[in-house]
Amino acid sequence: PDWPGAAALALVHPGGGAPLRLMVAGRIEGVRGARIAARVDACSGNGCATPADVTELLLEPDGAGPVTVHVRPLPSAVAPGDARYRHIHVEHGVPVWRALVGTGAPRHANSMPGQPLAPSLSQELPLSLRHAARQVRIADRNGAWLWSDGAAVGEARAAGLSAMLGVAPEHASGIAGMLARIPYGGPQSAQLTLDLPLQQRAQVIVECIAMRRGRWDGAACGGGAAPPAGRQAGLLLLDAHSGAILAAAGAGNAPAGDGNWAEVRDFDRANPARSPLRIPAWQHDGGVHRSPGSTFKVVSALGLELAARGDRQLDALLDGMAPAAINQMAHARGYDFATSAPTYPTGARAHITNYREQGLEHRAQEGKLGLRQALAYSQNTWFAWAVEWSDRSLLGLPQGGMPDVQPLEPGAFDTVRPVVAASRRLGFGATLRLDGGLLPPDYRWSAYDALQATPSRIDPVETRHEVRQLAIGLRMQATPLQMALVSGAIGEGATVAPYVLQALNGRSAVPAPAAPLAARLDRIRSGMKGVIDSGTAAGAFGGAALATVRRGLYGKTGTAPTGEGTATVWFTGWLEPGTLPGQAHRLAFAVFVSHSEASGGEHAAPVIAALLADGVARARIGRIGGTEGEIAAYPFN
Repeated sequence: PDWPGAAALALVHPGGGAPLRLMVAGRIEGVRGARIAARVDACSGNGCATPADVTELLLEPDGAGPVTVHVRPLPSAVAPGDARYRHIHVEHGVPVWRALVGTGAPRHANSMPGQPLAPSLSQELPLSLRHAARQVRIADRNGAWLWSDGAAVGEARAAGLSAMLGVAPEHASGIAGMLARIPYGGPQSAQLTLDLPLQQRAQVIVECIAMRRGRWDGAACGGGAAPPAGRQAGLLLLDAHSGAILAAAGAGNAPAGDGNWAEVRDFDRANPARSPLRIPAWQHDGGVHRSPGSTFKVVSALGLELAARGDRQLDALLDGMAPAAINQMAHARGYDFATSAPTYPTGARAHITNYREQGLEHRAQEGKLGLRQALAYSQNTWFAWAVEWSDRSLLGLPQGGMPDVQPLEPGAFDTVRPVVAASRRLGFGATLRLDGGLLPPDYRWSAYDALQATPSRIDPVETRHEVRQLAIGLRMQATPLQMALVSGAIGEGATVAPYVLQALNGRSAVPAPAAPLAARLDRIRSGMKGVIDSGTAAGAFGGAALATVRRGLYGKTGTAPTGEGTATVWFTGWLEPGTLPGQAHRLAFAVFVSHSEASGGEHAAPVIAALLADGVARARIGRIGGTEGEIAAYPFN
């Protein structure tokens, strides 16, 4: 804890003899009587501000004298309001132990007498900041109120925004609670980039089609069935030109509201990753149900384009070759790959299989197979082989190489494993903060704050088969926000910096600048157009209602089996500027549904199709980025 006026503590050991191993929680200011032979930062988890908060030391004593380690206490890692649940507290600047039972500490209503309270793993606002949360006011991009008088307004709750804004005045990680935690205090007036009517439409369509597999007719949901246990869904729409998040719908979490706040708070502390307070559009639990599947092939395609800049044969493969020529090239290099085979490698126990165990040759266009066809028809074996070929850690060999080599620091593999380089360029592994640069530089962030997205991560690669799995989006976790950023970047030709906090106390957001992708993109774009026109999502976007949308629509489906007889299904893409009347900016989107018995083209793509066919949603999209779509005049005095 943060002990007022505390000096560094001296930990003294008699010294001499064998080396000493210590684990220290605190800031090490000096060591006397010994040499530091090894030092490792060892703090991990939600309670750590930095890995150096806890240090493992190996000390070699200088002689027979004592060894002294001077340690200064850490700044308080206890979240506001959590001190009442801690055994150690401070009296007159001195840390003392107390029993929680019988001390008058507030107790959860369901706690039995004599039971200590569960340790807190998340924040709850103390009384002073709960009052501050009641002084927070939040509006959408048009000035419509979302949070006022200490609660989300009814329209915002109905639009699925409770977890994002705050389910109760005590909810510290909601946007209202975050603003109440700003150190200098006082009333806070904020405006979000969300468009409430578009958010409302996105939410009801997610609940209808993603969760129930019903039919949305523009006014009501018909048909469908109760969702299976565990199903979750999330959808995100953003202005790819500015990075402004326009809608973030989600469903499948347990109910959370002011009426059951105490139970939700306790669950959040015990299992924060799977808490009802998580935002499906940009926070995930790190589990198997968030693999992006074949939507990640867009990232793999960018990695292949990066590798092809220095490889003529790979460039020719991406451009398109006759199946016989592809087979000849693969066999000449020693790879067990054939365009007629439904698996790769064809004779290996661990292999990649095409959808419905099909070969590739029947997907050739004008006698050629290339990146366009591989994306349009989501050809797993083609991507697995091409990415394996491009991976320089494998030394260009069909067997052997160093697939298990691991980077010592981020970016170390950018020239060796091009798909990993492409994923880093597009935001994988990064903690995305959505405050638009408006929160103070010294703001104390918490792991699951609503204005912070869970990093999308790729599991460590240790075998050649895992290189192939990487190529098709398995053994990783992603969010709709991340996959929308991938699509937006391909459409824009540059990275997209997302944000949802548009203005705060009269100041406007200043998003991070875009960075050019610096790679050939026309073949990727052509493949994503093929997904819509004749590929894996063509069935979802047929019919007269979407005729005008199809001409400007690009996409990619994804189906990630979970080994439970179901899959997590995805769809991502973008809508070109001018596709809808008044639409001045490119719209990027992504949606996922877990525990699905269908494919991405059958279950996820119809969610976006219904949204783009909806009259209200089309009108709202047309306003955004156009002359009527600029952020409304700041609505606060």
